[in-house]
Amino acid sequence: MSQAATTQPGDTAQVDNQYLLTPQQIHFFETFGFLKVPGLFAKDIDDIIGGFEAIFGDKEQPVWETKEALHGDERRIIIPGFIEQSPHLAPLQHDPRVVGVVRSLIGNEYKWASSDGNLFYCESYWHPDNYAAPLQHYHVKLSFYLDDLTGDNGAIRIIPGSHFHQQTYARTLRKDFVDSSAINDRYGIDGRDIPSYTVHSSPGDLIIWNFRTIHASYNGGERRRLFSLNFGEVTAGERDARQEMNKAIPLRSATGD
Repeated sequence: MSQAATTQPGDTAQVDNQYLLTPQQIHFFETFGFLKVPGLFAKDIDDIIGGFEAIFGDKEQPVWETKEALHGDERRIIIPGFIEQSPHLAPLQHDPRVVGVVRSLIGNEYKWASSDGNLFYCESYWHPDNYAAPLQHYHVKLSFYLDDLTGDNGAIRIIPGSHFHQQTYARTLRKDFVDSSAINDRYGIDGRDIPSYTVHSSPGDLIIWNFRTIHASYNGGERRRLFSLNFGEVTAGERDARQEMNKAIPLRSATGD
């Protein structure tokens, strides 16, 4: 893996077109709030998994262990600033595939918002990632799941369109999902039966989603492995200010054409 560019605001170095998302991929992401790019890192996956396990296998490594209501009061282990601590993983921040995705979705000016590594021994109930960034601040998350996942063993589930955070639909979902135990009372179904799209994935796939997109994970088994790279717009609210109310999302290229 090579370092292709920096992520400093205002950096306008060009990225080879082969690393940019297609207009169709961009349109899918902007319409539904997520995107899977199959096999993008398949050829590097052994090194990536090795870097992940080296950090979690270091007994001197500080970790956060939580048991939160969001995860059914079950165990989750988190390491913030994750890839920054690994010579094997740190180059991902500047890898041309990562830079191409980020520039396709955010533009040439963006900021690095750190990374996190996770071991899940739990489920995750419906939520957006606004704990990490205010809703008015546009962020994208690039996630590396390191196990073969389906809906039967913890694959991420997405509610398409829930990233339109100012609309009644998304506001209603966020309000109704604050207390996961109340979902059945409101909708007459279990949280795992909420209409959604399950993103099946294999190691080497890249899953990208808007921080505002409401997501969950059910039926998770022991020790699901995930790390994510996070990027955001430089000025909070700038992207929202450019959007026109009641206008369809345009099909655009990564260069804005």
